[in-house]
Amino acid sequence: MGDIISTGGNASVREAREARAKEHTMEPGPTGWKVDKVFAGKIRSYDKWYRGARSGIDKEEIKGEVEVNELGILQDQQARTSHGGPGRALLHFAHEHYVRIEEIYKKNGAEIDFPRLVAPGFGENISTSCGMNERTVCIGDEFELGSAIIRVTQPRAPCFHLNHRFSCNDRKHLLSSTVEVHCMAGWLYAVVKPGKFKEGDEFVLKKRPLPHIPVAYAHQMVSKQEFPEEDVKLMAECTLLDPKWRKYPRNDIKNRQNRRRYLRINAHLVAISEKKTKNLVGSFIAIRL
Repeated sequence: MGDIISTGGNASVREAREARAKEHTMEPGPTGWKVDKVFAGKIRSYDKWYRGARSGIDKEEIKGEVEVNELGILQDQQARTSHGGPGRALLHFAHEHYVRIEEIYKKNGAEIDFPRLVAPGFGENISTSCGMNERTVCIGDEFELGSAIIRVTQPRAPCFHLNHRFSCNDRKHLLSSTVEVHCMAGWLYAVVKPGKFKEGDEFVLKKRPLPHIPVAYAHQMVSKQEFPEEDVKLMAECTLLDPKWRKYPRNDIKNRQNRRRYLRINAHLVAISEKKTKNLVGSFIAIRL
């Protein structure tokens, strides 16, 4: 998948934002996107995993209606607080990604447990195969699903459990890193209105307040890609992003401020050194990478 980050001056950043908004503008109403399958799971211990990890990633399909409240599907469990909560109540993963992941690993000749590359291998609660993905869904999107209303809060940040689950031990081709770089990790919902939904239900768009922030754009921040500072500040202040996710742009802003301070200090040391016609001990020229 291509990069959707635009660099340059403020004008080009605004133009890129407007272009994204235009590309992702959708009128409220039926989307044609429908749920293929619904999954939930219980917490289990995995002795073969790192330090006998406990996880709720192993899920089973649920037929018929499921009830959701602010913490997600009633039958579903998460072993870690970072994997659940009101802002991370439901995990959605596009089934098309499994095909793409298999292609990537076969091309690289890397080892992975190929038979597991089917839903719900990534621990998703909702599986679709209708073109609904990180490029077509935006942060803040609010959908009516059955009698429930859910809102997109953040991209999924893949953790080490995926590497263990898929027997992916090659550090050059870790699954968690691969899906992060290619923006194929899924996304999370908050439950705005508790209710029930089932396989076959359609996602009816109620609101799209941030058409300029598709899930993939927010996800690329975790991939350590250089973002226009104007957009970083925008996401750091975006209340529709889950608070835990906003730490990434906030840390980015702090790092930029520290970098500029570092450059000023060392530029000053170099200037002093030149005036004295000899180098001060410990002074050096800083190069911005």
